[in-house]
Amino acid sequence: MRFVRYITIFFAFLLSLSIEAQQEGDTWVIGYYSLGSPEYSIMHLRFGLDPIEIEWHFDETMQTNETTSTICDQNGKALIWTNGMQVFGKHGTYIADTISYGGAKSFYWDYYNTDTYGPLGFFMHSSTLILPVPEFENDYLVLYHTAAIAHELYFQVNQNLQARVRMHPDSTFELMYKDSMMNEYHEWYNGDIIATRHANGRDWWVVTFEENSTRYYSYLLDPKGIALHHEGEVDSIIKTGLGQSVFSPLGNYMARIDAISANEGQFITLLSFDRCRGELTRLSTFHTEAATFPGVAFSSNERFLYADNRLHLWQWDLWSEDIPASQTLIDTFDGFVQPGWFEMRFGPMMQTPDNRIYVVPPAGSSEFMHTIERPDLPGKECRFIQHNVNLTKPNGRSAPNIPNFRLGPLDGSLCDTLGLDNHPVARWRYEENYPGYWYDILFTDMSFYDPQVWHWDFDDGTTSDERSPLHTFNPGLYHVCLTVSNDYASDSSCKWVNILPTFLDPQADKTERDLSIDPNPFSETLVIKSKSGEFRAVHMQLYDIHGRLVFDQPKAPVPVSIYLPDRITPGMYFCRIVEENGEESGFKLVRN
Repeated sequence: MRFVRYITIFFAFLLSLSIEAQQEGDTWVIGYYSLGSPEYSIMHLRFGLDPIEIEWHFDETMQTNETTSTICDQNGKALIWTNGMQVFGKHGTYIADTISYGGAKSFYWDYYNTDTYGPLGFFMHSSTLILPVPEFENDYLVLYHTAAIAHELYFQVNQNLQARVRMHPDSTFELMYKDSMMNEYHEWYNGDIIATRHANGRDWWVVTFEENSTRYYSYLLDPKGIALHHEGEVDSIIKTGLGQSVFSPLGNYMARIDAISANEGQFITLLSFDRCRGELTRLSTFHTEAATFPGVAFSSNERFLYADNRLHLWQWDLWSEDIPASQTLIDTFDGFVQPGWFEMRFGPMMQTPDNRIYVVPPAGSSEFMHTIERPDLPGKECRFIQHNVNLTKPNGRSAPNIPNFRLGPLDGSLCDTLGLDNHPVARWRYEENYPGYWYDILFTDMSFYDPQVWHWDFDDGTTSDERSPLHTFNPGLYHVCLTVSNDYASDSSCKWVNILPTFLDPQADKTERDLSIDPNPFSETLVIKSKSGEFRAVHMQLYDIHGRLVFDQPKAPVPVSIYLPDRITPGMYFCRIVEENGEESGFKLVRN
């Protein structure tokens, strides 16, 4: 994740037409209506490109909190989005207030509606969803909930509803109906409503749960609409708490995280899912200390499960013979405080099309997100970077509930009945394998529709058949191509990769230097020394691992002891020192 790079990226120009047509999940809408204030904005986060693109839409009026979902057009632009209370379309077009069941707004609706800002959006993650209606190219179902005060004196979901929206050729929208009951009134549902593609490659499974129960409900969305397919049960009660539910990218697993209380802790429930039958089977349950608004997510290869509790991030290996015993602590919160606000701890998670996992701080109105850069890798190799993305505008704890639109049929299964085949689409991104080693490049495969074979051409006379290879280049410009294939088709994607020599050439560490810096790692103070004992002034700069300049002292005397400000948080840095004659030295440093 880089906004400033030492590796210059010339973006891809050879994109297949099939990529153009499968971007329904590329842009996610979050943020606050600004009321004209430049401090607030609705934001459109575009994950289809690398790095993430952030668009600020100050004129759009819908607010989002925890409850939110988006669906995009074929070009990856946000088409329809909802906060569970309203539905909007592209260009900020107002489509509907969704919750007005029985002709009068409920107390639940009114509780989250304000005179100044209008509807704020509901507070439950994974509780609204937008899906395309199969075989109706421009029809979409918006699924949402209503709730009532339970005996515990907080809101609990008592029914799920649906609205149907049609987009006309002139890009106007028609609300065909709203507040149609998806399931019967019930005390109580747990509030989550999530979806994954049916094994036939066209329809959708939609799953909800009964609160504090073994029971779940599987709905099927097909060309006739959405209807209950069956009720099922797992082998033990799943306690309902505050958290998230997600399907894995390939639809083979489902996970729930339920934070119950400080005394009881929180439970992460792992289940397998049958995409043919829509059936769930509980595999395991993990227990940790509880937190408010925790998150859970899967890696793109479905090997690893991640969960957090504000202060800790864990990983479980689903390929392990003993999954609970594979629990690994990835990181603990580093104490970073958003200036003038709260600590940016760990909260809800987003599995995104760029094959990263984004972690949203649980503090409302946070302007930062954490990222798991390589979630397919074990342990700390997954490279978790705290407060890595600065949105610059507040996000209301939103982690949109969006299914994997790039999941095709389960070829060869009993439910593969429509004659649809997986035609793989090639996508990839790249980065330095380790900050500061600019010639060692890790390529991350982001291809979809069941690729089985990968072939990389690095344009330097070498190739690789690994899925996500590591390759060492010499300085130069390379036209790197990935070709993916299976029994039905193949596809290629090429990008220019420009490897430039920089002042922090790794070979510089192997040459004799006059200057030295210690201690390393350091705490508050850095000491620059000269072996020759020569006194002079140097220009010292400190960059973080994303290439951002965080400290600049144009005239630092040598030798010198420099106290570094608190804004330089713990982590790795690169120090550049330029002599008066233009000679440069580079150092890799770590702050404790």
